[in-house]
Amino acid sequence: MTGKDGEQTVFGQADLTNCDREPIHIPASIQPTGCVMVFAENGRSLVRFSRNVADFMKRSALRLGMSLEECVGQDAAARILTLAGTEDTTSPEIAFDVAFPGHQRRDIAVHRAADTIIIEFEDATPPQLHARLSVRQRRLLECARDPEDLLSMLRDVAVSMRQMFGYDRVMVYRFAPDWSGQVIVEDRRDDLESFLGQHFPSSDIPAQARELYRRSPIRVIGDAHYQAVPLIEKPGIAPLDMSFMHLRAVSPIHCEYLLNMGVHASMSVSLIVDGRLWGLIACHHYSPRVLFMAERIAAKMIGAFIGLQTVSLHRSQRLSLSQAAHRFLSRFLHDMPDTLDLLPRAREHLPGLPEIISCDGSGVLTDQGWVSVGLALSEADVRTLVAHAGTAASNQIWQSEWLARDCPALPPSDLCGAMIIPFSPEQDDCLVLFRREMVQTVVWGGDPAKTYSTGPHGIRLTPHRSFEIWTEEVRHQSSIWSASDCELASLFRSELVEIAARSSWMKLQESLIADRTQRIVNDELNHRVKNVLAVVGSLLGRLPPQQTSAADYRESIQGRIQALANAHDLAVGTTTDASLRHLLATETAPYASGEGKIVLTGPDIRLTEKALTPLALLFHELTTNAAKYGALSTPSGRLSVRWTHDALSGTCAIQWQERDGPLVQTPHRSGFGSLLIDRAISHDLQGTTRRSFDPEGVYVEISLPAATVMVVPADADRPPAPSQKPVPAASGRPQDLLRDRNILILEDEFLIAADLEYTLQSQIQAHAFIAPDIRTALDLLKTQTIDLALLDMNVQGVTSTPVAADLAARGIPFAFATGYGKEKSLSPSFSDVPILEKPYAPAEAVSILAALMTEHA
Repeated sequence: MTGKDGEQTVFGQADLTNCDREPIHIPASIQPTGCVMVFAENGRSLVRFSRNVADFMKRSALRLGMSLEECVGQDAAARILTLAGTEDTTSPEIAFDVAFPGHQRRDIAVHRAADTIIIEFEDATPPQLHARLSVRQRRLLECARDPEDLLSMLRDVAVSMRQMFGYDRVMVYRFAPDWSGQVIVEDRRDDLESFLGQHFPSSDIPAQARELYRRSPIRVIGDAHYQAVPLIEKPGIAPLDMSFMHLRAVSPIHCEYLLNMGVHASMSVSLIVDGRLWGLIACHHYSPRVLFMAERIAAKMIGAFIGLQTVSLHRSQRLSLSQAAHRFLSRFLHDMPDTLDLLPRAREHLPGLPEIISCDGSGVLTDQGWVSVGLALSEADVRTLVAHAGTAASNQIWQSEWLARDCPALPPSDLCGAMIIPFSPEQDDCLVLFRREMVQTVVWGGDPAKTYSTGPHGIRLTPHRSFEIWTEEVRHQSSIWSASDCELASLFRSELVEIAARSSWMKLQESLIADRTQRIVNDELNHRVKNVLAVVGSLLGRLPPQQTSAADYRESIQGRIQALANAHDLAVGTTTDASLRHLLATETAPYASGEGKIVLTGPDIRLTEKALTPLALLFHELTTNAAKYGALSTPSGRLSVRWTHDALSGTCAIQWQERDGPLVQTPHRSGFGSLLIDRAISHDLQGTTRRSFDPEGVYVEISLPAATVMVVPADADRPPAPSQKPVPAASGRPQDLLRDRNILILEDEFLIAADLEYTLQSQIQAHAFIAPDIRTALDLLKTQTIDLALLDMNVQGVTSTPVAADLAARGIPFAFATGYGKEKSLSPSFSDVPILEKPYAPAEAVSILAALMTEHA
């Protein structure tokens, strides 16, 4: 029942093609059970009246322009003006048994709209009916005061209203979200067919009619065969909005609709829930039945009360579900106080979700992946659905009970319904609920497609054809998502948004902490690198003895640089030997140039993880300063480090003593080493330090508490060292083993690669193929015959696994080079591959390559 856009339909002339555009709120006519007068200027001028006023009020004819007092008499006019004092235009003021001239008594309803006064006149309600209505109304309200559930309350109401008003049939008609409806409760005369359970399409009650039901909660038709009484109106005035008038004429097409069902009288009472039209109490009578105004007012009050009770029951149900949802979410929140990833916790808690919102499966989608329980779509299909729904952009809950229609890109599935609950703005993170297909047979009161043929009445309702029982098997759809489901989904969304926000906050905090830590590390790295460069500069600045060859000098320098690298590894925690002796030996090794130059004396004790870093930094600083300015800066200088361990207290005392170096003077400024000595040991380890700049040499005394040290266990109790494939020994001279071999060098540092290339080609007469990246290395393997390879583990931020796998598949021996420490390996499948630790001398690389040739000969 739809008309063309812009089509103007005159009231009373609509048919099935345009009845949804009929202006039913301005019919300019009334039902003949009463009469109407409309006055402008606060009662001074009559501008409208129904043609039956003279007959109904038993008086002479009216004329437009008459005053209220002239029309109804002085006393009645005063009473009406008092009632019209309110500004409320939606609920008329009611007065029963009002006296009018000619000994007439009438019930009146007075409406006020700006300076316009509208009066409806009806026959006075008999006094005995008032009393009877009061008793029956009280009983009905008592019956519905404390219902067990909604349906039982509505059944009781239907029975009571039929007894109270004498209708042949009383039904409760509930609207679906698409405005189709179903009869959910019925009480009827025994000889009548039942409408219970029947569905009716949304077109049966057009949108403008539903809006009128919402605004005006009661509509009564005393006799569907009535002849409408037109209004006599002052020319040129605007149409009268009769939405709230009891006597308003109804559409002739609706009367015809009733008569085709055999219904001659009806009453519809709106059930308003949370401001929305929820349903109707529909009363049918198969002969004319006129209600007095008092009866209509009683029915209206009952409808309002039932609407409030429905709200109360809905809210009680929602409260119970909300409490269950809060308990569910509280458990969820309690179990993930510090985690940033929802997925592990979601898998544990999703099985309890169907107890809150009915579903057959559910899942959580984040940028980390997809986890689900029960019946659910695959991750790829879920991402297709989420992208189609656009929830990331709209950030709104999306639901469908017919996925095949609403997302045709999905493959066929038993899952026909879905609800997407987004909880991360501008991302696809969401909770998704699924419902399987629910095959059902729907009984319609007439063809839901509403295809009508021309009958005796033209394009009108042909008797019986519209109301034959139609059955329809509904497939490929799930049960609909109810308002309660959507409300709970909103609650879940709010909580999940909070979780996501907390997760984002935690990630932000971690990022800020990481940034601060990175800045500190960068500052320290800058300081350490400069110190290392200074030490390297001092090493290179020392001229070798005259009898030392250039090759020996180069080897000596490379060995010292390697020792510095080992000390760096220890300081950053990449070594497994955390003993104090090893720490000191590693830090001082580059300067142990002669017998007795550096003496380390003390028991075997291990440092705790907490103590290792500050002590490594401290010894590094002391050693660096000694090499720059102190005992290790001259050939005659000596360093002695002694430590003792008190078995009773568990404390350790360390004495650092420099001798025979340059004359010591107290420095004018303190650097990082001073900060470590003066504050780091006390702050980090709760130890103490004492330093003195004696002329003969620097002396530092360190006392460590028991919590920082432990005695090294006996050999039998020591944990086994990590297994590591030893570098094989070459069976001959490298020149003989590697001459004319094609060697692949995967290295992104040009100077390192060039140095090794020069050594291989000039001293070994081998052919070196340099690859700065993974792709070049793989291309060389395809185009060149490669005999050996040395692979940097990390090339331009990418692991060399693809090249290693290709070499292994071809049976070509290879070794790794790395600056991450020997314990670092790409994967367990390469655990037997030898590792050359950076920085390395070209001679070391040559040795390991020669050993590989020996092993694979």
